[in-house]
Amino acid sequence: MPTLTRFAAMLLFGVLSYFIGMRYLLLYDDPPETLAGGLFLALVAGYVGWKFVGPRIGRSFLQSFSVVVQGYVATLLLALFLFGFYDAFTKGYARQYRDLSEAVQGVIGAAIEHLQRMMDLDFLTFLLIVAAAISVCVTIVYRVAEARRLAR
Repeated sequence: MPTLTRFAAMLLFGVLSYFIGMRYLLLYDDPPETLAGGLFLALVAGYVGWKFVGPRIGRSFLQSFSVVVQGYVATLLLALFLFGFYDAFTKGYARQYRDLSEAVQGVIGAAIEHLQRMMDLDFLTFLLIVAAAISVCVTIVYRVAEARRLAR
């Protein structure tokens, strides 16, 4: 059932994850010129915001912050899985991987490389600030929507 809280979570997760993706690209020594990574991350985050975060938001700011952090972990895992799946097929098609085990090793290696790059203190601080802002916004939206529902 669509709700205002789910929509707010989807919108905030998607839009702010795009900016997180752009900030992540700055962690590269030679940043890629394409913005497709940020757009891909925004789509994955919007999906997670709609399906996972929005339905679990409640009245408590602390609980909402916990749900938003869990949502970002889910976004990271889903994005890494989908990117790895895409990478395995494109490199396999280009014959850079000879068999499935080599493709799995390549995907795991790429995921570890991304995770190591993310372990920058400024990036993680930015991520926590964004998570706190999202949790405050969606909790306020939830409280307002719930108050309107109960007023009827």
